[in-house]
Amino acid sequence: METSIEKFRGILKGDVLVVNEPRAVEWLKSKGYGSGETQRTLKFHEALYLLEQNKLEATDRKNRVLSFDELLRRAEKYDSKVLYKYLIYRDLRNRGYVVVDGYGLGIDFNVYERGDFPNNTPKILVFGLCEGVPISFEELIKILKVAQANRKTLVLSVIDRRNEVVYYTISRLV
Repeated sequence: METSIEKFRGILKGDVLVVNEPRAVEWLKSKGYGSGETQRTLKFHEALYLLEQNKLEATDRKNRVLSFDELLRRAEKYDSKVLYKYLIYRDLRNRGYVVVDGYGLGIDFNVYERGDFPNNTPKILVFGLCEGVPISFEELIKILKVAQANRKTLVLSVIDRRNEVVYYTISRLV
């Protein structure tokens, strides 16, 4: 049976939101959101998604409630690509995938196949790009090698000019 939870509070602390409520921490952990055991630390793209889903109330240290736009503005001070990460994250979550942070080299996300979380490892690495922003062939090869070395599928997620996400799978470069 699907576990449901009412709206919970996250406190903005620098470049993350921290959730301390024990029930919320367990729910977030079971759904693959954030990191931490006794409290969950959410990245901005996760917090924006949960805020949009009406699960999260984001507050600052002075206990002021932050709107989606205010949280996004504050997030952009730390990460100029936060909007694009959020758009990709939201699209993948809305398609039913569990999405966790990538592990360097520009890889934005690790994505679990539907039904694989938490018992299996993620099988997809997502690298986000914006339409019209160039990437060097060498960088693309380096990222593909990381995916292949880890036996993962590399997916390029491209944000087009209408802020829609288009996906391309790269299996090998010749």
